[in-house]
Amino acid sequence: MAEALNHDLPLSAAPHCLDASSRTSSASSSGSDLVGHLEPATRFRSIVFDATRTADLTNGVDSALETPPHSRPVTPDDFDTEFDDNRLPACASHRPRRSSSPNFGGGGGEVKYSHEATQRRRSVADGLLVSLEKIPSETGQKSRRYVLKVDDEVRELLLAGAREREGSKHRDGTKVRQRRFGDLVFTQKFTAFDRMNPDRGKSQFHGFFILMWLGVILLMIKMAAENYRANGRIFDIDILSIMFTPNHLFDCLLTDAIMFYGSTLWNVPLQRAIVKGYISWNSTGWILQALWEVAFIWVIVAYTLFKEWPWIQTVFLVLHCLVVVMKQHSYAFYNGYLSEVYKRRRVLREKLFDLEEVGGNTHFASLIRAEIEACDVELSLEAENSLRVTYPRNVTYTNYLEYIHFPTVVYELTYPRTLSISWYYVAEKMAATFGVLGIMIVVSQHFIYPVVMHCHSLHSLPLSARLAEFPWILLKLVFPFMGEYLCVWYLIWELILNLLGELTRFSSREFYGEWWNCTTWDAFARDWNKPVHNFLLRHVYHSSISTFQISRQSATLITFLLSSLVHELVMWCIFKKLRGYLLLAQMCQLPLVALSRTRMMKDRKTLGNCLFWLGIWTGPSFLSASYLVL
Repeated sequence: MAEALNHDLPLSAAPHCLDASSRTSSASSSGSDLVGHLEPATRFRSIVFDATRTADLTNGVDSALETPPHSRPVTPDDFDTEFDDNRLPACASHRPRRSSSPNFGGGGGEVKYSHEATQRRRSVADGLLVSLEKIPSETGQKSRRYVLKVDDEVRELLLAGAREREGSKHRDGTKVRQRRFGDLVFTQKFTAFDRMNPDRGKSQFHGFFILMWLGVILLMIKMAAENYRANGRIFDIDILSIMFTPNHLFDCLLTDAIMFYGSTLWNVPLQRAIVKGYISWNSTGWILQALWEVAFIWVIVAYTLFKEWPWIQTVFLVLHCLVVVMKQHSYAFYNGYLSEVYKRRRVLREKLFDLEEVGGNTHFASLIRAEIEACDVELSLEAENSLRVTYPRNVTYTNYLEYIHFPTVVYELTYPRTLSISWYYVAEKMAATFGVLGIMIVVSQHFIYPVVMHCHSLHSLPLSARLAEFPWILLKLVFPFMGEYLCVWYLIWELILNLLGELTRFSSREFYGEWWNCTTWDAFARDWNKPVHNFLLRHVYHSSISTFQISRQSATLITFLLSSLVHELVMWCIFKKLRGYLLLAQMCQLPLVALSRTRMMKDRKTLGNCLFWLGIWTGPSFLSASYLVL
């Protein structure tokens, strides 16, 4: 049975009246403002029709709907006379001819309707979109109050749209409907150190930037000269031999290519099956996708363990596997959501057609039209220098292959693009990439590799002896690990991602924020790695809140926990031991975030930034020493 149309009112509010002419006139109110009234009856009171407040239309007073202070479900035994939507006017042009004293449900006045309106109203298939049911009187007298009911399917479809898109307000106070995945807006942006960024040329610290790189170059020259004097060669090649051993290198690259492009053979056919109606995303599709992602990670990790690769090939393949999984997840869940919106729009169009057949200029027709328009907004997107893309036309192999090459792990129907590729810019980024990679190899070879070999020699010693050696190992690793930490960040987020962005003409290149100015760890989590932060924000944080109806604090805990588990998985693949040091360190950021919001720390930005850099200086070296020694 259809459930009652409900109105969102506080329990202490006075009965709310709604003009009954809104049932036959779309001008009564905007659909977007009234969708939220269709809530489950267990939470809000029903809108009912009070016949005692109905006056003669000829006197200028229209019928009214009001919310009663007490109402209960109606049973068939409560009905004295049949009163359903067949007795309501079909449209404004077919209003009933009433006597001077109308009386619904009892004697006295008689309501007369034109034969044409009645026939049109009865022409709808068995289930009517709108109907009335009488509410029994608590005093035992004949009831004159009716609960307004809506077709179950229509109500659920409108409710689904209302829940998925929370309204926001413009500066002028007008309410607008948002896209469910409108939390991220891709626009043309540049990274802070990119020469194409117009703000970089205005920086007062440009000279310090040049000084830093000159210092790095001079350090490399000094190390090469000292090594040549001591060993007769410019650089040692232990790290290079690990990286470029032929059987490891080609096996790793081939596996990576199969993993990267092989994901196409699952994701596109699954979404096509959903579009054609073979699979429903809400019931089956998301389960299949989740199982696929778990199996995908398990196969790649198991393969790296089976091949017994050195840590360089292992960490490269595992990290790229996680990137591909995030890309697949975003692609699948975004398109899966759009498939449900697509089906909802199709059903609403059918319902609207049926309603218009019997006089569609009604309040409910305006609600349905508003929801259809909102669905249209969800299913289509246009960006700068890109053509408008509409679901399901995006479910193609070409679209997926293009998306997985973009430097983002968050899927959109389309992205802002540049008009052309600057090959000079590409050459510049490629040269810088190999240059920074060379610096990282030299630092690892001369400062980190000897310490790692020394740590391996300590494994036969008792724990007390290893703990006595731990502080000295930590001191040896602090400076080289800090250098490697900064080089890894600059290599990936400034060079490689910008290079991919230029090759794919992807113009939204805000890959990081000003994380070096952070005073809290939650700000660092947002600014250090923006692509992954955007993924976690959309598909973990917001999805946890909307799916499980949990608080923001609980969603933050889930997001940090998932991120910590993934980082610990990488440590397990590198060191082949499960210790949980990195997981514990990342979860400790939550109490540190809470501490930074206290009165003692809230406005002390210098102290907060000092504590942040202290953690960056000591964290990577302390964790690495812990995994190596303990």
